[in-house]
Amino acid sequence: MSNYKNNIDLNDYINDEINIVEIFFCKKQNISNIINVIACEDIDSKIEERYKKSRDEKYKSYFMKDKIYTYELSNDNQYVTSKMKKLSKYIVRKNMPLNSDLYIIASKIDKYPQYTFPCTNNIDNISEYSIKEYKISNRISIIIRTDDEKTKTLSIEYRHSLNVEIDKMNEIINKIIRLNC
Repeated sequence: MSNYKNNIDLNDYINDEINIVEIFFCKKQNISNIINVIACEDIDSKIEERYKKSRDEKYKSYFMKDKIYTYELSNDNQYVTSKMKKLSKYIVRKNMPLNSDLYIIASKIDKYPQYTFPCTNNIDNISEYSIKEYKISNRISIIIRTDDEKTKTLSIEYRHSLNVEIDKMNEIINKIIRLNC
């Protein structure tokens, strides 16, 4: 891998309990230290110029305690997961052409049978959103998530497996980060 000073090393974020690493592009932190992961408005066109979109889906998710029931609005697919954040890190990037830093979240996602999500009206949260996925490899995707038809976030999603060649994944991710800085 090149000796680029803003490189990400996935080895710093993965272990036996982590199966997904999300790298969010975010605006520089303000005085209140609130992490702002809202992407610029024209991010869709910038990403579409460089990458081929593989999926564009609308979802509705119901959250209760540690479980998430997700319903794909276009094809009736349904699934239940839990997502436990294990590690997060804010990275200040210096000397970048755009005013963006990185926020990395490493998590453990588990899938469950649909019947494990309780039938109740005591839902913690309901969210409706769309996701445009640009598949880079079988493990790496660029994700543009749009909430409320206007709020967009841009992230790189890496799905980890023990038998993957980490150096190659690092190279791909760092190339994407440099192109989308």
